[in-house]
Amino acid sequence: MFFTRKRLREFSGYVDLASGGRVSGWVYDRLRPRDRFDVEICSAGAVIGVARADRPREDLARAGFGDGRYGFDFDLPNGDYPEETLAARVRGEDFWLLENAGRRSLAAELLNSTRRGLPRLEPTLSLRPVDERDIEIAAELQSAWAQHASGRGARRLGGGGAMWTDIVSNRHQPLLALLDGGDPRALAQCLVDVQKSSAATGLEQGVQAYRDFLAASPEGRRAAVAPFHDMLASLAQYIGLARVECAEQDYVGETLVASSRELVAEIEAALGFPIAPPAVFDGLYGLAMDGNVLHGRDIQALYLALRAIEASGLARPRICEIGGGFGKAARYALLAGARHYTIVDLPTVAAMQFFALRRGLPEASVQFRHPREPSRGVGVDLVLAPEIDDEALIESDVIVNCDSFPEMGDAVCRSYFARIGRWAPLLLSVNQEANRVVGSSGRQSVVGALLPDYGFTRRYRFRSWIRRGYAEELWAAPERRAEG
Repeated sequence: MFFTRKRLREFSGYVDLASGGRVSGWVYDRLRPRDRFDVEICSAGAVIGVARADRPREDLARAGFGDGRYGFDFDLPNGDYPEETLAARVRGEDFWLLENAGRRSLAAELLNSTRRGLPRLEPTLSLRPVDERDIEIAAELQSAWAQHASGRGARRLGGGGAMWTDIVSNRHQPLLALLDGGDPRALAQCLVDVQKSSAATGLEQGVQAYRDFLAASPEGRRAAVAPFHDMLASLAQYIGLARVECAEQDYVGETLVASSRELVAEIEAALGFPIAPPAVFDGLYGLAMDGNVLHGRDIQALYLALRAIEASGLARPRICEIGGGFGKAARYALLAGARHYTIVDLPTVAAMQFFALRRGLPEASVQFRHPREPSRGVGVDLVLAPEIDDEALIESDVIVNCDSFPEMGDAVCRSYFARIGRWAPLLLSVNQEANRVVGSSGRQSVVGALLPDYGFTRRYRFRSWIRRGYAEELWAAPERRAEG
């Protein structure tokens, strides 16, 4: 019996051009320079044609690549083949051609490789009018606001420190006036439209991002949601639904080329609940998901909720989040089994959380709570940050913070770090560490540089699975909490 060993290959090759209806590039085998290859041209992972890589290229010959006859040109067939979906591989081999530096602008922003191309991304914009339920919730919010924040809200609107003091005082005044007023319909309209206003800037979308998306070309809109799809691919790898890329083994791009809908379906099947939230806002852009919109903040919040539950070591933990955005992590945590969720935030942001959670998770109880009052231990408690003091009654299994401690500044961070050891035994931080100067309001904080001053010890530290430039750290609180 005779055995034939597969011939080794040592490929080089690039896609130089993928635009204007043409794909061009070259491929070369260093071990067998006389061989010529067929190149499969793919769009969104599907083969749309084949080109023979045997055209002469003077640049390759001058660079020492054999006789230089390794080039190919392929004219795209009729149809819609977005540039970012195009890729090329050697037929019958596992080698996908690399991208020329001129094609890497989008790829440089993503965690996962685009060598196999992106799928057909489906950007969309939510379209949602105000309805009667919105008005009912707005009326409930005004009543709760009058009881818990009226009179204090205007005087203590800030309290977030650093850039948040300026952002809230400058951008949330129209919302504050409606909260203090008596027109629930006007408040409902403001909250449904909030993603199109400056009030949402820094929390999710905001007016400039909304205008940019409206003005963008189809290519620009796909580029805007490509990072969201990249987060989905990374989330699937974190959960274990897909293998982690390894460039050393030339295993790249396999998860990213899957469609967003396919990734969402697999993630939902694994978790047991839908991850594309119901429509709450008008004018929010993101990935189209069967009538709903999936934004990057949704994916980040889902990741945070899953990490918090895992870090707690409990199946149904009590979670406290400092700086909760639109309450997205709270929603996902409750869907994933968390027993209770507390959000500590600025008054006007808490008002937006009340509306978003009542609409996005109607079966959950959502209520404002003074920090000195005991919690009922159900649903979501909204605690106003300016009312936090040393007597605050917060009982949780893990504290979480994502993307807000650095913006608070050292003074506010230290005021939290001096207290939260009494609230929970663990702190999960997912934050950037740029330490950037922010106007006249101070410098961004570095969480890990401050916590040891308050007796916290670090359990682990690594890069975020889904977001470039973010460190994930789990800290253990000092033992004095157990004594209290």
